[in-house]
Amino acid sequence: MNFLRPEPAEILRLIPEVSGRLPKPQKIFLSDETASPMYGFPVLLTESLKSLGVALHEFLRAEEELQVRMLQRQSHDQVVHQNAWENYRRQLARATDNVTTSSAGRQYPDIFWLLHSLDVARVLKGTPGRVTRIDSKIGRERGGEIKYSVFFKFLDRVLALTYDSVHRLAQDTEEVEQELFPTLLGRMRDNVLIFTEDHISRDLSELTTYFQDNLHIDGRDLRYRLAKLNEWHNQRFPVDPQLNLGAKSLLRVETSDPAALLRCSGYVTFLATCEGYNPDRLLGREQVQVWERLLLKLKEFELYHGLRRLIVPLEESDGEYYFRDKTLNRTWVGPPLTKVSNATRPLDFMAPWVVDPQVSRFGMIYDITDFSHTVTVLRRAGTEVQDSSFRQMFRFQRRVNRFAATYRLKLEKYLGDGAFYSAREAWRMLVVAIEIQRLYRKALDEGFPFDRGLRIALNHGNYRLLPIQGGAGGGADRFEFFGHGVVELTRLTTGKSMREIEEIKILLIGLGYREEHVHEFFNPLISKAADVVDKDEETRPFHAYLNQSGKLINEGIVATAEYIEAIDRDAGINSLYQVRDASRRYVGFSLDIAEHRLYIGIRKLGKASLKGLDPVAVYEVVDGSIWKDQRFVTLEDTSLVSALDRMYAKGVGG
Repeated sequence: MNFLRPEPAEILRLIPEVSGRLPKPQKIFLSDETASPMYGFPVLLTESLKSLGVALHEFLRAEEELQVRMLQRQSHDQVVHQNAWENYRRQLARATDNVTTSSAGRQYPDIFWLLHSLDVARVLKGTPGRVTRIDSKIGRERGGEIKYSVFFKFLDRVLALTYDSVHRLAQDTEEVEQELFPTLLGRMRDNVLIFTEDHISRDLSELTTYFQDNLHIDGRDLRYRLAKLNEWHNQRFPVDPQLNLGAKSLLRVETSDPAALLRCSGYVTFLATCEGYNPDRLLGREQVQVWERLLLKLKEFELYHGLRRLIVPLEESDGEYYFRDKTLNRTWVGPPLTKVSNATRPLDFMAPWVVDPQVSRFGMIYDITDFSHTVTVLRRAGTEVQDSSFRQMFRFQRRVNRFAATYRLKLEKYLGDGAFYSAREAWRMLVVAIEIQRLYRKALDEGFPFDRGLRIALNHGNYRLLPIQGGAGGGADRFEFFGHGVVELTRLTTGKSMREIEEIKILLIGLGYREEHVHEFFNPLISKAADVVDKDEETRPFHAYLNQSGKLINEGIVATAEYIEAIDRDAGINSLYQVRDASRRYVGFSLDIAEHRLYIGIRKLGKASLKGLDPVAVYEVVDGSIWKDQRFVTLEDTSLVSALDRMYAKGVGG
C-alpha cells in the first residue's frame, strides 16, 4: 500500500459504517482441501461475461471516436455509436438485473462493480494513446480531456440504467428502492480514480492527465513541491520535538519512517503551521488543501482496488474449476492452471441466479422417536425433572455435533429433537451415523429420558439453497436447504412406527372392551394390508423394515440407493462379507477409520412408499460391532450394490 495504512482505524475513518458495507471475501479451497484456503471472490469467466467486456470496450472506443470527430468538426456514423451502446446496455442490464434480484444481502452488485470498474479503468487508461492514433494533434493536446469526458458520459448512462433497473425491480420484489441500489457503486462514482486507474505509484506519476484535465492544476508543480516537502520533513523530523509530539498526540502514530507521516490525513495541514515551514518552496495554502482532499481519494482508491484484486477469475473445464496462478507465471508458457475444490461455487453474473442454488450433497437427519409425547409426560413430572431432561438432551446434541464436526459434516439446522447435516463425502456421514447410535445407547445408560428410539436417514441428492440472511445485514451469511433432497430425508425419518392399530387395540382392551370384539373390529383393516408391526423386527434396539403395505418403519438407519452407490464408488471397500442375523442377511464390510476398524452391515429392504414421493429404494444400515464374534462368509462380488441386489433377488434381504 502506497497511501492506505493497513489498520482498522484507517478504514473506519474512510468508511465509518464499514460493517456490512464492504463485501466479505470467502474461503476458496484448492483441490486439496486440507491446504490453507485463499480468500477472495470467485468469479466464473463465462463467454457471456467476456462478451460484456468486449461490448464495454467497443462502446468506450466508439465514444472516444465520436469525441474526436466532434473536435475535428467531421461527421460521424451515429448508427455505429448507437449500436455499440445498445449492445453494451443490453448486456449490462442483464447483469444488473441478475445481481440485484439474486443478491438477498449477499452483495452481488458490489462484487460485480468491483470487477466491472476494473475493466472500465483498464480501457480508459489507454484512451489518450488511442486518441493519438486517430489524430496525433488532438491526442497530444486533448487526449486526457477526452478520457474524462468519455468517463463522465459513461457514468451518466450507467447510473441512469442502474436507477431504472432498481426502480423496476423494487416494484416487482416489493423491496425498498434505496436498499437495492449498489452501495459500492454509489461510493465509487464519487472517486474518479477508481474508474480511470488500475495502479497509482507513490510518486503519482500516473496522474498527469488527472491533474491537468480533471483537477485543472499543475501536476508537475504539485509533485515537485511534494518531493521538496518530503526532503524537508525527513531532515526536520528527527530533531524537532514539536513534530514528534504532533505525530504521537494528534495522529497517535509512532513510526521510524517520517515519509509515512505525510500520508496521514491532516498531518500536512499540521506541518503548514509549524515554524520553519516555507509555503513558497513547499506546498502553498491551496495546495495543502488539494493534497488533503487528494489523499482521501488515494486512500479510497487503494481500499477499493485492494478489494478488486481479491477477485479470483475461474475457468471451467469438464465440470472442474481452475484459476491461473499469476504468482507462478512463466512468460514462455503463461500462468499455470490450478484446480480449486469442487465445493467452490463461483459467481456467474450473467446467469439469473448468479450462484446456482442447486447443490449436490450427502444429507443426514437424525430424529428422536416420540419426542413430543415424551416432553408431554415430562411436563407433568414437574419443573425440576423437565429441566434435567432438557439438560441431558442438550448434552447429547453437543456430543453429536462435536463428533460430526470432527468428520467435517456441516450442521445445517437444529430440528429440536434432532439435526440436519450435509457433507461432500459419503463415508464420513456413514461413520457419524453409526456413532450417533452409539452415543444414543450411551445416553440411555446414563438415564436419558427420551428413550423411545432414534431414527437416522442418509441420502444423496439435489438440494436448493434459499438465502435467509446475507452478510450485508451485519451478520454471517445464512442459507436454508430446501427441495427434493430435504423432503426425502424428512419422509425417511418422520414416518411414525406405525403402531397405531396395535396401540388402539391395547387401549380399548384396557378400557374393558372384550378382546375378541376388538380383534374382530380391526380385522378388515388388517386384511387390506394396513400398517401392522413386525414383532420379530422390533425386538432389535435399532431396526428398519418395510411393513405389509410397503410403508417404511424406521427406528434405525436407512439410506437411499444413490447414497449406497456413492459408498460403493468412493469408500474404498476392499472385501465384502455375508453376515447372518436371525432371519436377516446383510452384506458386511469394514472401513479403516483413524486407528480403528469400523464394521458395517447393509441390506436392501425394497421400495418404500413415502408420502408425496415416488417409490424409493431403501437400505437398512447397521452397526457391525454386534457381529464381532461371528465368522464372516466372504462374497465373490466386488461391487456392494450388485451384492445387495443379488442377495435381495434371492429373497434373503428381508
